[in-house]
Amino acid sequence: MMLALTVILFSYSNHLAAQAKAFNNLDHYLQTEIKEGRLKGVHAAVYQNDSLVYDHFYGYRDVELKDTMQGNEEYFIQSMTKPIVTVGLMKLVEAGKIKLDDPIEKYLPEFKNIQVVNDPKIGTKSGSHPANASITIRQILSHTSGLSHGISPIAYDREILNSLFDPTIKTLAERVAKLSTLPLMFQPGTKFTYSFSVDLTARIIEVVSGKSLDVYLKENIWDPLGMSNTGYNLNEVQSKREMMVYDFMPNKLLARALGQPKPNKNTIFAGVNGLFSTTHDYMVFAEMLLNKGSLHGVQILKPATVNLMTTTVTDDLSTKPKLNSGYINAGNGLVVDGIGTLNLEPGYDFGLGLCVLKDPSLPKRDDAAKGEFFWSGANATHFFVNPTQKLVAVFMTQIGFMPNRNPYGFYFGDEFRKNIYKDIKN
Repeated sequence: MMLALTVILFSYSNHLAAQAKAFNNLDHYLQTEIKEGRLKGVHAAVYQNDSLVYDHFYGYRDVELKDTMQGNEEYFIQSMTKPIVTVGLMKLVEAGKIKLDDPIEKYLPEFKNIQVVNDPKIGTKSGSHPANASITIRQILSHTSGLSHGISPIAYDREILNSLFDPTIKTLAERVAKLSTLPLMFQPGTKFTYSFSVDLTARIIEVVSGKSLDVYLKENIWDPLGMSNTGYNLNEVQSKREMMVYDFMPNKLLARALGQPKPNKNTIFAGVNGLFSTTHDYMVFAEMLLNKGSLHGVQILKPATVNLMTTTVTDDLSTKPKLNSGYINAGNGLVVDGIGTLNLEPGYDFGLGLCVLKDPSLPKRDDAAKGEFFWSGANATHFFVNPTQKLVAVFMTQIGFMPNRNPYGFYFGDEFRKNIYKDIKN
């Protein structure tokens, strides 16, 4: 397999030399972001029609050490962990070990007899009432389980965040057990709310497979695809390539984040975040999705499974924000709705582990394409797949989101897409 991958990478590099001039807009955009101080270091790659047609990096991995980008940096990819974990669970669905409409208490009995908070704006002080139904596997994959993520401005979310990031919690099993003691924010199946549900996905993988999540993903996704630079812990060599995280200050200048991701000795193998990866490793994963579950002769999922992941679950929900209803853009495909929770932006729907753009005109993203599926990470990482144009793109940097909100988080993903499509049309 490694010999085959070497040949493929060699052919990529030859094709790159011929195609580099075709992406002048994207290249200028990346260099401008570095020059104007919105990024310290960035790596972008574009794959189309079975070739890597753009692969460039600019700036610094570590500004203070004057360590320039080399193209093999390790990024803490935050929520771009979620699609990988979803693929892991879908393999168990294919194997007949899990059904999408199974109640989760079949695998996680602690979620039997769950409660729903009376008023999310007040929190647990408002009391709770029994859930009308069990949470299903399909709901945790589509963020319609009634769970939340702890990162919206609503009062109950702050309680969730404080509970789940308790320093005494050392394993995924402990975190999920804690999550089971908290009321849901909404009744299962009634509303899209971006959530911690992928931690339940991850824990179910562990329970059903009998393996820790890191081992399961390595054996079933990373090793078969040759993703040797992806994992929850970095080795000594990889740690030296860890991309430093920078935060925006109130004056919109970047400064080195005080808290950097811990590269090793991590013990919570989460579904919602936690993975390190490189641009090229994540590109391989995304190419597999573009190719309906297979890459270089290795089959990870069946085509029908990938189709199911990119078929929307949320399009019939009546709780989605309406156009011009006063929502606040929070990230690609996400908005803070009138309630204060993280909901879907008009024009977008969610499948199983992936967001899907249904109508580019509603969010006024005319440069994006109907049918794109994608996701992003809180440190301003992005990827998207355009099946119609046989296109995959990955954008990697490290801009933190706490304590100050990244004012360009939404902008980066939009501009990245916009310049790629502009170059393809030229």
